Amino acid sequence: MDREIVKIDETLCDGCGLCIPNCHEGALQIIDNKARLISDLMCDGLGACIGHCPQGAITIEKREAEAYNETKVMVDMITKGKNTVIAHLTHLKDHQEYKLLEEGLNYLKANEQNLGFDLSEVITTVHNNKT
Repeated sequence: MDREIVKIDETLCDGCGLCIPNCHEGALQIIDNKARLISDLMCDGLGACIGHCPQGAITIEKREAEAYNETKVMVDMITKGKNTVIAHLTHLKDHQEYKLLEEGLNYLKANEQNLGFDLSEVITTVHNNKT
């Protein structure tokens, strides 16, 4: 499917890593001293990482890519803990990605017994977060 997805110009990337914490889906990693998109299915294409790259190495392109999968992202997010889940869900809310937000919350609710954190606290924090 054609969709918008992050593109990293490796000739411009200096591996500073400033983009990494701003990719709330965990789609970017520093590998061999360069930022790399590790999975098409985890990149939502919204570009929260772009403004944090001092080299201008990150852009958005439209290309053939595996469809973004919120459920697979949530599986990874919960292993990173409550604050990462909150950052991700807030990111979706801030970009008015309400369908994806609902999908993520539904996954969390269905797996609440295995989360290792209080889901109601996550929901309250995301709901009250005015970023």
